[in-house]
Amino acid sequence: MLFHWEQFFPAFGALVQGLVPANSLLDPTAYVGFGWMGVPLFFILSGWLLGGQVIRADITAGYLRHFWTRRFLRIYPAVWAELLVLLLLARSIPGLIDAASYNTLHLQFLLWLNLPPFMAAPLNLVWWTLPVELSFYLLLPLLGWCAGFINWRVLLLSSLLITLAWRFLIFSTTEVDNYVAILPVLDSLLGTLFTFMLGFSLNFLPDALTVEQRQKGIITGLLLLLGLMQWQLHMDAVYWSGHWILVVWPPLVALAIAVLVYHLKDPLPSMAWLSSRFLVWLGHISFGIYLWHFQVMRVMVLLFPDMWGTPGQSLLALLVVVPITLGLAALSFYLIERPLMGWGKKRLSVI
Repeated sequence: MLFHWEQFFPAFGALVQGLVPANSLLDPTAYVGFGWMGVPLFFILSGWLLGGQVIRADITAGYLRHFWTRRFLRIYPAVWAELLVLLLLARSIPGLIDAASYNTLHLQFLLWLNLPPFMAAPLNLVWWTLPVELSFYLLLPLLGWCAGFINWRVLLLSSLLITLAWRFLIFSTTEVDNYVAILPVLDSLLGTLFTFMLGFSLNFLPDALTVEQRQKGIITGLLLLLGLMQWQLHMDAVYWSGHWILVVWPPLVALAIAVLVYHLKDPLPSMAWLSSRFLVWLGHISFGIYLWHFQVMRVMVLLFPDMWGTPGQSLLALLVVVPITLGLAALSFYLIERPLMGWGKKRLSVI
């Protein structure tokens, strides 16, 4: 949310950037600029938490039906609700939905986005991660079955080779001025498989770590992550224009995040605040935050385009965005996500 806030309302960030060294981690806005790292974190957590389920499961037809139905209920209803609201709002907010998106509404409802043969752009740009996640859901039971007779290290190494090969293939065969144009292809499941598999592999690592071991692991992961961030800032001028860093940097970032997740699976005594009721609640409604924050900002810019030009107005925008987003996310969770997941769990357990 902060990452997109800085993009929609850049005045405050521009003020801060003018006071500190550019392209360095001494700039506090640089950390906001790396907020998109929530995506590989999301993928790693999916690989770990859902991977733990399939590894322990007996992969039968009934289990597959149960697993995929649960994943369907977790993703689609909340997306459909948001899509319907956006279609209603678009009647009175010009520009909220462009003509191209109207022509692909069936694909928007299916979440068949940035996928061949249509390559339809998502109506809500944050949705681009969902087809990648859903693709992993289709593959995950097979990975759980393979883990029964193939060493997890072999699976992880294979995923690394697939990810690097795919990213290098796309990078070396596509001629564009800015590689952001092909990012959906570059970051499709093949280009992010190693990220998911890092999370999946955490299920095979020992859990019994001492506090000292976890502290050292956290420091190692943070140093690696900060080093990679500074490398990217240093290479910022050529990162998207055709440098090989684009091939290797995202998998390395995923590795650093996975190191942190592994050593934070059990909270350190000094981090008990992370289990506070408010933060746990934010975790419950996090899917709704992901879905709604971007569109809240778009509506604000479309309705009041000349209102956010100063640093103070930029901060005001954040103060408006946060409560509206949390409110919409809470409605999504309590009215749609939790009831349907609870209904699906009861129904599938009966079946």
